[in-house]
Amino acid sequence: MKKFLATMTMPTAILLGAFAFIGGTGLMISSGWLITMASEHPPVLTLTVAIVMVRFFGISRSVARYFERVISHEAVFATLTKLRVDLFERIIQKPISLARDLNSGAMVKGLVDDVERAQEYKLRITLPYASAWIALTTGVLLGWWVNIRSLLITIPAAAILLVAIPYVSRRLCESGARTIEANESLYSSKVSELSFGYAEARVYGYADELLRRTHLIEQQIFLDEKRLTARVKNLQLAATMTVAAVLYLLSSLAYHLKFDQNAPSVSVTMLIFLPLVIFEAITVWYPNLFTAGKMLRAQSSINSILDSPVIHSRKLAKSVGSKPRLALKNARVSWGAEFMTPVTLDLEHGEKIRISGRSGSGKSTLAMGLVGALKYSGSISIDGAELYELDGLENLIVADLQTNHIFNTSIRENLRIADQSATDDQILAVLNLVELNSLVAESSDGIDTVIGEFGRHISGGEAKRLSLARVLLSKAPILILDEPTEHLDEELALRIEKRILEFTSHKTLVVITHSGWHEIGRTLELSR
Repeated sequence: MKKFLATMTMPTAILLGAFAFIGGTGLMISSGWLITMASEHPPVLTLTVAIVMVRFFGISRSVARYFERVISHEAVFATLTKLRVDLFERIIQKPISLARDLNSGAMVKGLVDDVERAQEYKLRITLPYASAWIALTTGVLLGWWVNIRSLLITIPAAAILLVAIPYVSRRLCESGARTIEANESLYSSKVSELSFGYAEARVYGYADELLRRTHLIEQQIFLDEKRLTARVKNLQLAATMTVAAVLYLLSSLAYHLKFDQNAPSVSVTMLIFLPLVIFEAITVWYPNLFTAGKMLRAQSSINSILDSPVIHSRKLAKSVGSKPRLALKNARVSWGAEFMTPVTLDLEHGEKIRISGRSGSGKSTLAMGLVGALKYSGSISIDGAELYELDGLENLIVADLQTNHIFNTSIRENLRIADQSATDDQILAVLNLVELNSLVAESSDGIDTVIGEFGRHISGGEAKRLSLARVLLSKAPILILDEPTEHLDEELALRIEKRILEFTSHKTLVVITHSGWHEIGRTLELSR
């Protein structure tokens, strides 16, 4: 029963919204009828029904609008909660592939914005559109009741306002909004780059060039918005001309009925008043429709994610043993254009390999490919299953990448990302392994010490060791370490190397480094 009521909230809101508009039409028509009939001095009883109708429509219009607002917002918030849950379920099924395909940072910002806009779309576009259909159809039928010839005017107008203009608006505004958003994202990226590197740009004399490029994007956004505004103006003009044409034609029809056929005055009055009120729903809906480009694009984006199949099981798509074998055959990982030489290697469970090479040879790129964060050609498989065939890849292979993020939360929560079931003793053990026990000891909060932007400041070396500890805490049987002792002094680096090799004796280990780790007997040299 509760589920049924939840599904009926939006239809109820639509009906209430439509009735509010119909109430406005009824108020105007019954008022016109009352005034016209009163001018003819009929018996009071003749006017009683009209008086009651004026009161009824006047009060019910406000009541319907109030409850429509309450119920529609409640329905939208309920839908918003469900939408967020559905999106979260899709994201946690394949977090790495989603971050790879949708561009991580842009994905997060885009999803947050799109979810909000999608709900705005339901509230500002979908609901008023359905209400406008009901209200305008009722107005057309009322015109039919007054005089059947009014249908020749109201039906084409309704088709233009409810079908033609919204269709054109959707096609033009959505494409325009998509272009503007792409340029806005590019502009934001350029501004961010400029703010971080402005000092160096001033020193080396290319700041003006960076500013010029940024201003070019800014000008393009202005031109795109100007073009979109021009389209909206044309659509507004078409809507206004349609309404004006209906007003003129119905007034002409009323004039004809009065002077050529001696129609009752009340019929003439209702025909004249009708176009003044039946388009109220259109005038309320259209301002949001014409600016709905971003909302339409957001709805399309959300639908594309929601249409992905739901995976009800977190089990691996293909069977992987407890001692998996990692194999690469002519594998080439890239950000777009391929640049690295093909890599072929086999690692049995527990084996270790040191990967080195010149800067720019693709070592870090290979590491991102091994965890599924970048697409690859050739073959990268675990126990014969390609990486893209595996669900829950993070349970098999994890990496300490050069760009690992330290979250603005406690040390405990930063590490438990790798293993939610980890105990405090296990967390302290890996911290001690990378010699971060002093970080815990210096604070009374221990591993509950908040670190990050708004917490305790940590150095580059501490951040690197913390991300290294996070990987070591993981239960994954294959570990990828990208420059794990970067930013560390030589003696500390040697101590940590030795401890890591002992700690991972039962795991497969791939170490990407420029120096050190000579105790690993097997080495692979990468080149472009």
